[in-house]
Amino acid sequence: MICPKCGKDMTIGALSPSEKGSLFWAKEEYYNSKICNCFTERNAIKNGAIHIPIGNGVTKNRTKAWACEECKFVLIDCN
Repeated sequence: MICPKCGKDMTIGALSPSEKGSLFWAKEEYYNSKICNCFTERNAIKNGAIHIPIGNGVTKNRTKAWACEECKFVLIDCN
């Protein structure tokens, strides 16, 4: 898939919660590996995961995301 924001190829993966109340995106291979059995924030990032911060709007800003209400495609800016 081509990224609508930058035009580069996108990689399929999946979301998973972390132990600290945030989300991670990682490639399918990561979730299918034995490494995933020891899933921690540090381990996930070390293996190529992308941290997705979750702000509550009070102590941390809410994470911005764009969604197409027609096709349900969601883009999240993780910076």
